[in-house]
Amino acid sequence: MAQENQVAPEFVYHVILMMSQSKGSSGQNEKIRILGTYTSVGKAKDAAHRSLFESGYERAWFSTFETNPEVLEEFSVCQGVGLALYAIATDGTVFRVRITTSPNTLRLTTDNEDGRIPISLYYVVQTNVPYCTHERKPAHDTNVEGMFKSYAEARKFASTLLLSEEDGITVSSYKDYCEAGPNEKDCEYGDNVIVHAIGESGENYFVSVVMCQELESVRLAEASFRMS
Repeated sequence: MAQENQVAPEFVYHVILMMSQSKGSSGQNEKIRILGTYTSVGKAKDAAHRSLFESGYERAWFSTFETNPEVLEEFSVCQGVGLALYAIATDGTVFRVRITTSPNTLRLTTDNEDGRIPISLYYVVQTNVPYCTHERKPAHDTNVEGMFKSYAEARKFASTLLLSEEDGITVSSYKDYCEAGPNEKDCEYGDNVIVHAIGESGENYFVSVVMCQELESVRLAEASFRMS
């Protein structure tokens, strides 16, 4: 449990699992899961390295399984920064576990030895894909832009993330702009994607609201994804 007299760190570190699987000519479908938020980058890296095994996977199920920082640095050119684990299952499913940093706006603390924040949170995650396509490709740039204690708060923030009245950025500033309806939790551009937009140069932007998931539920969700 969090302690009131603890000093909240300035930053927190999120462990993000991204899973993609080839779907024939339609390209790649990608799912994003937040596995946890930690008060130190070291604890977050430890959790990232354990994540797939704690989800119930076994090393023998992967044709590629890499956690070596030097090798991952080479992968980061096309897989994105903050990569802590890169694995490919024998069925072709690709797993990327990344660590992303954000300001600790909620002043979160924990006394858990593993450094994990013990409360459920909702995250607004933005993925930028620097080429024109309507497929959700493996992320070149995926970051947590905000964390909230309720879905309603996260959804409200997500709805305005790509807009800025001060800078004159409106819906009409994009070639295409699609937002999920009030009673919808996605806009048909991917799991939990609330907003999808295409910039003037063809960049694709995906804004998702993702709830932190326990590892067992991630394993079950991934199994369902592979059967779809």
